[in-house]
Amino acid sequence: MNSLLRFSNIHLQYQNGTLLTEVIKGIDFTIHQNEKLAIVGKSGSGKTSLLMLMAGLEKPTSGIITYNDQDITTYTEDQLTEYRKKNIGIVFQSFYLIPNYTALENVALSLEINFQKDALSKAKEILVDLGLEDRLNHFPSQLSGGEQQRVAIARAMIKKPELILADEPTGNLDDENTEVITELIFNIATKYQKSLCLVTHDTDLAKRCDRIMTIENGTVV
Repeated sequence: MNSLLRFSNIHLQYQNGTLLTEVIKGIDFTIHQNEKLAIVGKSGSGKTSLLMLMAGLEKPTSGIITYNDQDITTYTEDQLTEYRKKNIGIVFQSFYLIPNYTALENVALSLEINFQKDALSKAKEILVDLGLEDRLNHFPSQLSGGEQQRVAIARAMIKKPELILADEPTGNLDDENTEVITELIFNIATKYQKSLCLVTHDTDLAKRCDRIMTIENGTVV
C-alpha cells in the first residue's frame, strides 16, 4: 500500500509561562491510501492533538509530517490552508453548522468559498446520498442530532478529500443514530476510496477499521 500521510519522530509541546507540557512524544506512524485507521486512548492521551497535526491546525515542535511525500511541517499558514482545502475533510463530535444557513447552504459553502461552480447542485447531490432529501431547506435547529451530523459529514466530503479525519463523530449521538452515522462514514470512505482516520473511545467502532493504534500519555502503545 502507498503511504498517504507519515509522522516521523513527532513531538508537540505547549509552553505556559515556565510550565512546559509535552503532549506528543516522538510518535511515528503512517496512514496508507484507502486505509481506515482508528486511534484509541483515554481522554488526555493525545488523540485529538494528533488529528490537529494531521490537519495542519497545529505545527509539531519537532519531527517531520509528510503528505504524499511533501513535508507539510515547512508550510506557511497560507500553504496549510490550501493543504486542508484540497486534501482534508474533518468531522467533529460537535457539528459546527452555521445556524442561520440551511442544510443545503451549510454544505455548499465549502465549495463557494473556493469559487467552485455548481455548489448548490453538488451539495444537494451529496445530501440526497445521505438520506436528507427532505431536509435540504431546514436550518440546524430544525434537524435532529443525527441529521446535523449527516450535514457535517456531507460538508466534509463534498470536496472529495483524500483523507477524512473524524474526531469522536458519534460522541453526541444516541445508540440508534450512532449506528446510522457509523455506517455512513464507512460507506462513504469505501465508496469514494478515501483514507479514514477515526479518533474514538468506542471499541466496537474502532474494530471496524483496518488497523487500531492505541495512544497512551503521548506515545504509541
